[in-house]
Amino acid sequence: MLGILFDLDGTLVDSTDVHLYSFLDALDALNILRKPGVEEAFRKQVGKRFVDIVRSLYPELDDATVQKIREKKWEFTPKYLHMIRVLPGVYEALDALHGKYPMALVTSASRKFVQWVFGATNPSLGMYFDVVVSAEDVKHGKPDPEPFILGARRLGVSDAVVVGDTEYDRIAAERAGFRFFHASRIAELPKILNSF
Repeated sequence: MLGILFDLDGTLVDSTDVHLYSFLDALDALNILRKPGVEEAFRKQVGKRFVDIVRSLYPELDDATVQKIREKKWEFTPKYLHMIRVLPGVYEALDALHGKYPMALVTSASRKFVQWVFGATNPSLGMYFDVVVSAEDVKHGKPDPEPFILGARRLGVSDAVVVGDTEYDRIAAERAGFRFFHASRIAELPKILNSF
């Protein structure tokens, strides 16, 4: 049986600004200087695990400080949850696929953030997924294939289609041996899968 593995940020919802603004608030709260171009650099890396983004932007910081930034970010995140938007065509595609294929949400975001997204979307995106794989579930984040391999294993499938929006998603899917479809084609997905 074929499974479908969906990324979250940029694929099902637009939540980049939620992550960015709560990150910037965390830097300010901890008196860490905002480097020039940090906002653009952060946006380009959305899709990777948050701690991996911070380490790439601030390689000079030790692990304890990175964790403090992460903790502070979570304190500020609820302030921005109203900015989450479900992307066009998502509900229609999920409705058409639900019950026909086992589906997993495979995200670089934390389990806490996933729950916040499920609570902030109406109807809740959570109702569509048999399995959720979040940042805490894996040792290596995308572009490593581990998240998608784990998602397929938890669904009980040996073959899967990955739907994502970044190069990290594409590379991880290909390394896992799965077909990749860009999120911009999500409305076409039910028809495409019917042709398999």
